Order: sequence, then structure tokens, then C-alpha cells
Amino acid sequence: MSKSTTFRPILRAWKRYLELLEEKPLQTKALSAGAIAVAGDVIAQKIDTSPDHPNWDPKRTARLGLYGMALSAPLTHGWYKVLDKRLGVGMDLTTSLKKVAADQVLAAAPFTALFFVCNSAMEGASGKEIKHRLETNLWPTLKANWAVWPAALAINFRYVPFKLRVLVVNILGLGWGTYLSVVQHRQHAHTNVHPKLPDPYPKDSLPVPLYPPGNIKEV
Repeated sequence: MSKSTTFRPILRAWKRYLELLEEKPLQTKALSAGAIAVAGDVIAQKIDTSPDHPNWDPKRTARLGLYGMALSAPLTHGWYKVLDKRLGVGMDLTTSLKKVAADQVLAAAPFTALFFVCNSAMEGASGKEIKHRLETNLWPTLKANWAVWPAALAINFRYVPFKLRVLVVNILGLGWGTYLSVVQHRQHAHTNVHPKLPDPYPKDSLPVPLYPPGNIKEV
């Protein structure tokens, strides 16, 4: 079997994906985001071998997939439109850096907080538990995000066409989604004791690796 024959189904699938991005952009991006969120949680559950999670929890995976599809994708789709409207649709370096700055200053904290709040609420956590998770997890998660995500965003805004940015960011963000899933659920034991998670980017540490590469952002 020739290489062209082997890759033909992949090329057809890619062509169809591009067509769907034109025909039904939001729905296609939402389904992509949901599928990658599911993959991220499956990986996270393989990594997280704590006694509280000895087996795969399909409900947990479904919650993450629902969040990615129903909330994260539509919200970021609208946010990217705002960035293009306010800062321009150009892919030059100056415009790209302005978008990175606006995204990280204005959107990173609300989107990260929304992730913790929504997923905790779907788990049935109380208002007090949700507040505690935000207090202990939000700032360390944001510092990790700011350490690795701006570079990925800059490349995406600078070189990737608008309709493909969600796919690129979702693929790059698979590692970040895995990280968020682990952070979100490591405190899920229904006890009155919620140990504070370690800071993923402490002051005295070396720079964190470039992977996982940033906040899940869907256009």
C-alpha cells in the first residue's frame, strides 16, 4: 500500500473538518473542544493514582467534556471575535502581541475561575467548598498559565488563520487540560479536610517546562 493511499482517509477527514468549520463554525469548535477535554481527563485519571480515584470515573470525564463543549468553546469563540473587532484582524507581530496581552490580562483569570466554579458545581460541591478551591487553586494555576501560555498564544495569533486557531490551541492545550483536571479533582474527597495543593510555579523553582502549554481556549 502506497503512502498516498495510507494517508488518503486522513486527508479526506481533514478536508471535511475544514468544510465544517465554514458551514458550522461554532458547533464544530464546540465538539472539538469537548472531545479534547474528554481526552485530557482520561489522561489525567491515568496519571492521578490517588486512593480517591482508583478507577476511571466516566461521570467526571463527561462533566469535563460538557464544560468544554457547552461553556468554554462558545465563550472563547465570542471573546476571540471581540479581540479581532477591537484590536484588528491582522496577523502582524504588534497586533498579535496586543491580543496576547489582552487575553492574559483580561480573560485568563475569569476563564480559569469559571472552570473551577462550574466543574465544582457539577460535582455537587457546596458554596463553601467552591470558595475554598478557588482560594487554594486559582493563583497557583494562573502563575503556571502565565509561565507557559503567552508564547503559545503569540504563535497562534501570529501564524495560524482564524478558523484553525481553535484546533491548534486545543491540541496544544491537551496537556493543560490534563493538568487542570488533576488540580480540580485532587481535592474531591468528601471530607472536611482540603489540603492546599503545591504551587506549580514556586518562586525558588527553575522555569517550568514548555509543556503543558497553556489554558484551553476555543475560538
